[in-house]
Amino acid sequence: MRVTRRSARTAAVATGAVAALLLPAAGAFAADAPDQGPDPAPTPVSGDQSVLWRNVDLADGSLAKVYQDGPGRFSAEIYAGGSLVDTLVSTDGRPAYGQHNGLHVVLRPDGTVRSWVETAPKPDPKPTPKPDPKPVPKPAPDQRKNTVRQADTRIALPDAKVTLPDGNVARFFTSTSHPRVELSQKNGRSLGSLDLRHPTAAHHGWTYKLVDAGKHHYKLAAIDTPRQGAGSWVYDFQGRLVGKYVAQKA
Repeated sequence: MRVTRRSARTAAVATGAVAALLLPAAGAFAADAPDQGPDPAPTPVSGDQSVLWRNVDLADGSLAKVYQDGPGRFSAEIYAGGSLVDTLVSTDGRPAYGQHNGLHVVLRPDGTVRSWVETAPKPDPKPTPKPDPKPVPKPAPDQRKNTVRQADTRIALPDAKVTLPDGNVARFFTSTSHPRVELSQKNGRSLGSLDLRHPTAAHHGWTYKLVDAGKHHYKLAAIDTPRQGAGSWVYDFQGRLVGKYVAQKA
């Protein structure tokens, strides 16, 4: 900001006549303060005589000393911390502007002063970071499906296998409610199956029968034709031969 010294003004203020003019203005407040009433009319001066007209407290606590330098001419000295930091001069009916460390001052043509402090823009608040979404836990596998799968595997595998007297193969599948016997040739070709609804089958003169022995115990009987001796062999579902009967020849 511009700083000037006013040596001629100092001598004028020192005179007794000028001191009398300063008394009513010594306690004046800032030009913009509310309820202060109309500004006192400036004392007419002539020539280059400069008279202190009033002191004005500025918006940041600084001080403006307003002088009337002549008819329709005013100047203001701006003091901050006791030091002169700027001088404003209003001439030809135009206001004078000044700025210092964010303080703005306007000296109007009528000697009144307006001031304000420049406010720094507030920084934009930092956005609150959003927490990372929690991973969605995978559903636990259905244990019932595993149970069914294991049961299917257990049912699909025979509990026992035995070669019958006619050379065919019997595979036993144990179940308290659905016992089953699968019959096949040695080469694996299926001959059929026996269960409680279809307990009997025949192949090349041999008869195969699923027998309910009670209390959920089941047996398989392989019976030869009478022409070949009418013998019978009985197996349990563990594949063990538990009975053998051979017809006596007449």
